Amino acid sequence: MVMKLVGAISVSLIVFQGAARAPQVRFTQDYPLKAGEGVFAYSRISPDGHLLAYASQMPDPSRGGIVMTQTLVDLRTKQTLFAERGIDAYFSVDGQRMIYLSQAGGGGGVTIRHTDSGALTRNVASTALGDYFSWAKRDNKDLILTIQSNYYYLDGDRGVMPAGRVVPCEGIGTGDRPLISKDGRRITTFVRGAVVVRNLTDCNDVIDTGLQGAKADFSYDGRYVAFHVPKRAAKAYELVVVDLEKRTMRMVTASLPGSSLFPSWTKDGRLSFRYDGDDYRGFMFAENVLSLPEQPLPASSTRVPSNVEWSTLFPETPRPAARLALVMIWAAWSAHAPDALADLQRAREQFAREGADVGVMTAIEVSSLRSDVARLLTQGAITLPEIPLAPGRFALTEAVNQIPATLLFRDGRLVDRRLGAQSADQIIEWTRTMGR
Repeated sequence: MVMKLVGAISVSLIVFQGAARAPQVRFTQDYPLKAGEGVFAYSRISPDGHLLAYASQMPDPSRGGIVMTQTLVDLRTKQTLFAERGIDAYFSVDGQRMIYLSQAGGGGGVTIRHTDSGALTRNVASTALGDYFSWAKRDNKDLILTIQSNYYYLDGDRGVMPAGRVVPCEGIGTGDRPLISKDGRRITTFVRGAVVVRNLTDCNDVIDTGLQGAKADFSYDGRYVAFHVPKRAAKAYELVVVDLEKRTMRMVTASLPGSSLFPSWTKDGRLSFRYDGDDYRGFMFAENVLSLPEQPLPASSTRVPSNVEWSTLFPETPRPAARLALVMIWAAWSAHAPDALADLQRAREQFAREGADVGVMTAIEVSSLRSDVARLLTQGAITLPEIPLAPGRFALTEAVNQIPATLLFRDGRLVDRRLGAQSADQIIEWTRTMGR
């Protein structure tokens, strides 16, 4: 295998067999991030690969803090077509609409934008049903699934109520933070750390990939899912494509030195993904990914044990004296981090005022640079204590699925986890419930 540099912005992996040349896997850098710009959660690509939707996160020099802007970019012209405070965009299967959570004020809430006209429909459904949307077409009806495992059909641009809910299944429960296939039949979800594929409305056809990874996006034909996993020999992430029919996997970005994150399929089989490295920060495409060699899925699942002791995860740190202890695992590259840290610090201050028996700590995931960590802590005036987390124990936290992840210990035993950023109020209520 030979790595060849093509121009200034693309890399092709070329495999020779005699005189014949196999299809190339080609990486192109398509849209760089601005200096200091983060990305809140995942980005999404339109079915034709022309439009990129991502939540830009930038410092607000006028008021302080961070501003999150749902941004829609035409990759052909590199022009911004739409920008509004908000997060979590996802395109319809035909690419004619985009759903997102508006934070523009005035009751925007769950919003649909029409691609051609730019028309907006506000308050499509209750925000209480969840965000982190994914969009399917099931029985010729548009279907929206949320991070909270709720789903609803659309009548035009309006959610049809009551909403449905993913059914729990024996041995796996409901799962966490799902995405739906384009035909609305199956979902990817997290089950104690592992990526599991299952049906939306019943418990048939369950596939445990055996892999710990992040949001797993379905290809348009439903045969493949793509997500990022930790690299084995480096403090970074790479993309994997799982073939659900053959139960095999292909490692897509092993040749790239930085982290490849949150892949999203185009209809013609390309992967759009976010890249974070010293060489480049921005969005990329990978073409011809199915030309890569296959290998079997792991023989056994990497599900996290249900009962984990403090001494197993953090042997370098004495068990806290408090009955309840919170540890938030976060990453400097994650745009969730500033808000999540600030909320955890506010919760800690409230615990102190109430005299609550709760300890609060943080731990840094494996790929974060200490210089970036120091910058974020200084910018946010964060004084939360940090404890070490060895790379070999990172997988036990489920933070591979979602950064940040917060662990709750009671009397030295892990009793609950929360994936994703939590507000101060959510953290306080959580500890009150678990401390009873």
